[in-house]
Amino acid sequence: MKPFYLLFSLLIGQNTFAQNPFVKDALSKWKSMKSYTLAVAEAMPEEKYAYKPTPEEMTFGFQFVHMAGKMYFLSAKLIRGIDTPIDINALLAKATEGKMSKKEIVELLSNAFDYAEATIAQMTDKTLEEELDYWGGHSTKRKIVFLLNDHQTHHRGQLIVYLRLNGIKPPTYIGW
Repeated sequence: MKPFYLLFSLLIGQNTFAQNPFVKDALSKWKSMKSYTLAVAEAMPEEKYAYKPTPEEMTFGFQFVHMAGKMYFLSAKLIRGIDTPIDINALLAKATEGKMSKKEIVELLSNAFDYAEATIAQMTDKTLEEELDYWGGHSTKRKIVFLLNDHQTHHRGQLIVYLRLNGIKPPTYIGW
């Protein structure tokens, strides 16, 4: 058994060292974003998950479902080239109807972060540079990783305002 574990350790070590520097940095940042975003989600009491500052805005809870859906879509459809592993439209409809608990939303969000992390982790030099057309625009899969970051950061910023409008101090920033 010892030779097997030695070989396994060497293979894991080689895989770690062979990881693309962009992927390594993206994963480090992604883990911080997950922690911070989940802290924002946890900061709002469940009874305020239906809160929205104006009629045109998404509710606090719906924003997270939207974010999770986009993480799954961008990771699955655009980076992996497969269908999403969840029914995003059904979850968005359930959230619109106010039929998702805080616990369900936080779990969905956490799972979406994990799925995106696994997607980023499997990217290679070659897959990062693969090109695709996205809503009429031309992009690389590397750029989709930036879009994953930007999209969730955009919505998390809105949600921090939602917290403040409810007299709740946002969690301390986690980003380094």
